[in-house]
Amino acid sequence: MFNVVNPDNIVENYGADTLRMYEMFLGPLEQSKPWDTNGIDGVHKFLRKFWRLYFGKEGELNLTDEAATPAELKTLHKTIKKIREDIENFSFNTSIAAFMICVNELGECHKRSIIEPLAVLLAPFAPHITEQLWSMLGNTDTIFNAQYPVCEEEYLVESSFEYPIMINGKLRCKQVYPL
Repeated sequence: MFNVVNPDNIVENYGADTLRMYEMFLGPLEQSKPWDTNGIDGVHKFLRKFWRLYFGKEGELNLTDEAATPAELKTLHKTIKKIREDIENFSFNTSIAAFMICVNELGECHKRSIIEPLAVLLAPFAPHITEQLWSMLGNTDTIFNAQYPVCEEEYLVESSFEYPIMINGKLRCKQVYPL
């Protein structure tokens, strides 16, 4: 008695995509999980941050056609690889975490060559927001007919590594060494 959460209230306050992603983020599908609405704000904030990749502060579409940097391409293709593996293993909770990491690493990236494949990648998890963004980008067909991104391993090859230098237990600097 009184232990039921009405999903209509959550959809009304946060949106259907937030509810979908939060349910996937709770943990593996085959395990039972306690329902707690405290974490739903984190997923909602992620979707708002994802939305801001497409739009500026004034609400205008803010995409550029400039070429992506190697770091941005590495972030995108690392995410594509992770999502593909997680979907095959039904590990949707780690997929959501990978999306969050990707958006954080991209920061203020507004490059069409990075943002469009990211929307297609997120579409199975958040279909409503990605479909709306896809149509705002000028596409007339649904996002689910778009070519699913393929991981290109050439962008994942490491050319250097970062070595932290600590003195008396405190990080003083990081040195980059070529491989």
